Amino acid sequence: MTTAPAAGTQRPRGAARLVLRTTVPVALAVLALMLVGAVVGGAPAALGALVGGVLLLVVLTSSALVVDVVASAAGAPVFLVSLMTYALNVLLVLVALLAVGESGLTDSLLSARWLAGAVVVAALAWTVAHVAVTVRARIPLYDLPDRAVVPSERAGA
Repeated sequence: MTTAPAAGTQRPRGAARLVLRTTVPVALAVLALMLVGAVVGGAPAALGALVGGVLLLVVLTSSALVVDVVASAAGAPVFLVSLMTYALNVLLVLVALLAVGESGLTDSLLSARWLAGAVVVAALAWTVAHVAVTVRARIPLYDLPDRAVVPSERAGA
């Protein structure tokens, strides 16, 4: 079994593949939440779900891309950068939610509950999709050096 792709096929690598495969489930989850919000709570609920989902999707996507850039440049600081981007993600979402709450948009235009619900649903969908992509990734643990075939390993021997 080899991890090399078939000749002539080009697939996105690293964070690009992760972002592509995690954005779709998150977008579908947010869309479903928007539809439920529109039926149950009207336009403010649907708009709140949209804003919450887009907010979280932008924050998580940008952090995945930053970690990938650092990982491709130098492998040593990846863990530190991952922890720092996670802390920054929490801070950015908190600041954005406080800004939306203080702006008065949640009084008439957006539903604060649906916005918060969309943040939670999008985070759960991102996490599940991220785990699924990571578990299915073919990441070699180590490379064996090329060596001559030992006579006992030959077919028919």
